[in-house]
Amino acid sequence: MTGIKINFLGHLDAQKRLELLKLPARKRRQILGGIGREIKRQSIRNLRAQRDVEGRSWAPRKRGNDRKLLRHLNRQVAANFATPDFVEVGFRGPVAYQQHEGITKVMTAAAMGKEHGGRDHYDEPATKKQAKALRDEGYKIRVKGSKKWRKPSLKWIQENLKQKQAGLILTILRDEQPKKAWITTVPGRAFLGATNAQVGAFVNKVVENTIHSRQ
Repeated sequence: MTGIKINFLGHLDAQKRLELLKLPARKRRQILGGIGREIKRQSIRNLRAQRDVEGRSWAPRKRGNDRKLLRHLNRQVAANFATPDFVEVGFRGPVAYQQHEGITKVMTAAAMGKEHGGRDHYDEPATKKQAKALRDEGYKIRVKGSKKWRKPSLKWIQENLKQKQAGLILTILRDEQPKKAWITTVPGRAFLGATNAQVGAFVNKVVENTIHSRQ
């Protein structure tokens, strides 16, 4: 599992550190598991708030879509590796890691289809972005019952063309050859982890609860 490792001793004062070092390994592992769960919860809060560990907002989508980013990645955050000395909080799969760190990769049409669940979206209505691009390229339709041509409205294009039709028309208007491969860059949108102050608060909370439970 790829992620971050937390060693809790550095967040404690000398007295608490000595107390904890006297605990059996099983008890220290239990404490670290609790700290890991707190950091996992904080990571999910970061994800839902669309911000990084330091509270900065992520870069918006290039297409101007207002939908929340990485909405389903909370299921891929895990805190499942604890030893008596540290806990690791990380990702269950490669997608969350790539989104967290950012990645530049070569894409093909086949890979894009596989990544986005096939080509079913090709039969969905043309997007607003496609409609604007078609108008910018001079796309026209014949006026019904006339020999004249006119530029269709964005609404008409979205209601009458499918995504695959719009894409093909754009390729023809631009006199382009369909790309077999291209480079795409996914910007890093870090959300895993917590600030030093937050980690310190989590450590003290879990340790205090553990010490009090023994008394």
